Amino acid sequence: MMRYPLGLLCAGGLLAATPLQATIPYKPVALPPGAIPAVGPGLISPAATFGKEYSHDVDQSTAGGGGLADPQQIIAWDGLGGAADGLDYSGTRPGYAPDDQVDAAANHNDALFRQLRDDLAHLVFSHDDLISTYPAPPGAGGGGAFAPTPIPSFGPLVTSGGHVIGGAGEISFERAGAYAPPATMGTWAPQAAVNGMPLPRDVDALEVWGPEPGTTGDADKYSLQVDFFSGGPAGGPGTSVWNLSGTPYISHATIAAAVTSLLGPVGSGVLPFPTFIDGDDAINVDALMVLDTIGDPDAFDRDPNGGPGDQIIFSIQQIPDLTDPDGYYATGSELFVLDASLGPAGTTYLRHGGHLWDHSFALSDLVISPNFTDGRYGVLDINAIEAVGELVVPEPASVGLVATLAAAAVWRRRG
Repeated sequence: MMRYPLGLLCAGGLLAATPLQATIPYKPVALPPGAIPAVGPGLISPAATFGKEYSHDVDQSTAGGGGLADPQQIIAWDGLGGAADGLDYSGTRPGYAPDDQVDAAANHNDALFRQLRDDLAHLVFSHDDLISTYPAPPGAGGGGAFAPTPIPSFGPLVTSGGHVIGGAGEISFERAGAYAPPATMGTWAPQAAVNGMPLPRDVDALEVWGPEPGTTGDADKYSLQVDFFSGGPAGGPGTSVWNLSGTPYISHATIAAAVTSLLGPVGSGVLPFPTFIDGDDAINVDALMVLDTIGDPDAFDRDPNGGPGDQIIFSIQQIPDLTDPDGYYATGSELFVLDASLGPAGTTYLRHGGHLWDHSFALSDLVISPNFTDGRYGVLDINAIEAVGELVVPEPASVGLVATLAAAAVWRRRG
């Protein structure tokens, strides 16, 4: 919604006389030659982070005044409010043509993936603007039926862990555990920095550290909503992660096996948005980072020498469950790490910010204050993730490696 200063509203309230909204032009991030991200205790600003892309729920174009629905369109943003159309996945899949919504995006070699996994880079994330809430905490004997509840698009929002973060149209952060107390969170990019016109309602996919201008894009891995439906022309097996080339990267069956290896059978859990789906079919990737270094970058490969394989960090959409004591099969804020060499059975939770991003953490720290849900009980649903560092340096990768090793040494001393 546009916000007009009171001084612009004349006595007759002639709102129609005000100028039409218009997308703020994208301004490329100025970079020194050979710039690369480096980790450290500081938190780089969005404006200094290059190659930023996001997806809106629903997908939008910046053409004209901006904000018009455009399925599978990714938006480049400069961190100063400027935005422009980037990649569009429409028509890229020979085996699955429907123009579904994008709900996760990544590059095949996400910068700072390893550092995030090792708790040396900062996590940036967003959360869904619609969650399932209950009249009271299920474990308190109340519970009742879950219902969809909107979450504000702008913060500050307060959670049960005492964290003050951004809204669903903003990007929040958690500092790396190497440099800060556990679960140190805040707002990284407010709405006006992500897109100044129109302000985003729900950021649901995020990719950074791509080329400049960001309109060229490098999010060559993405997920559609809903994974189970993303099958072949004859309704074949679902795909959870697609390649930009149009081929499947990771099957829905693989993701379902990974999730159930930690959370157990889905049981009575259901995916209520956009429609009721139950069982394993309800498992739906909605946040993603990728590290593909083995073999073909369009294949999720094991290491033939027995080492770590291609890896992803991902989250799934929230799955409420009336029969579960805490009300959720998955809160949507669990962050999973899947290694192709280990297979689904070797899936682990991401350890970041000095804690595991598991079911217990979500229930203890990410229950949103009832002040924002009309008094109802609900847990936030993380739906976009990325990694940032302290700064960018105009040096060869060896300098970034030195910075990483130095940070690792500090982390070991603290441990």
